[in-house]
Amino acid sequence: MNNPAQPQRELQYFILACCVLCPMALWGLDKPLALWLHVYTPGLRPFFEAFTNAADKIYTTLFYSADLGGVPIGFVALLVLFLLGRFVLGAPKPGVFLLIGLVLLNSGVATNLLKIYFQRPRPDAFLLHGMVGAGFGQATTRDYSFPSSHTTLYFSLLFPLAWQFPKYRWPLLVLPMLITVGRLVLELHFLGDVLASIGLVGMLTWLFSRLPFITPRPPFRLRRYKPVE
Repeated sequence: MNNPAQPQRELQYFILACCVLCPMALWGLDKPLALWLHVYTPGLRPFFEAFTNAADKIYTTLFYSADLGGVPIGFVALLVLFLLGRFVLGAPKPGVFLLIGLVLLNSGVATNLLKIYFQRPRPDAFLLHGMVGAGFGQATTRDYSFPSSHTTLYFSLLFPLAWQFPKYRWPLLVLPMLITVGRLVLELHFLGDVLASIGLVGMLTWLFSRLPFITPRPPFRLRRYKPVE
């Protein structure tokens, strides 16, 4: 029998791992990895640039350009999928579509606020001018690095699905993982930036998944008293 608490426990371990690895990257791995990628991966940049541009074009169309009554068509589609799954098809986990919308909206706001607060320069600025420590508060423009908006965005779209349906976890995570690797190869983000984004998405997924209309709770039942023979 499947343990219903197992997915929650796995998600908590995942968040904890990101919380441990992110500071290690910020103060120990980011600079040497950025230098290594700068030297050894220039041939991969055209692929990742084209891949990211194609993904961005689809996302922009769904969640910005096309709308119904002023609401982006992507959010309308998530709501329709939830309603169909919940009231028509009887799908096992229709709340995941509302979960995606909540994580997507809130992770975007949180990422922008964190960028403004930490003001970390991008790797290209580090490669040209260097930076002290983790680089917080050292950006000279509003083009901030920490955390990664692209990593937050694409993990927000697919991580809740991957978590709710572990059988399809790795195929669902191929797109956000490729986008994340591309941010490193294109010298737009450090490793610590993308780890912070993934941890943020994991945390928001865990928080919003606890809402009753996302993950319904079984009804409370009193145990029947059995007299001792």
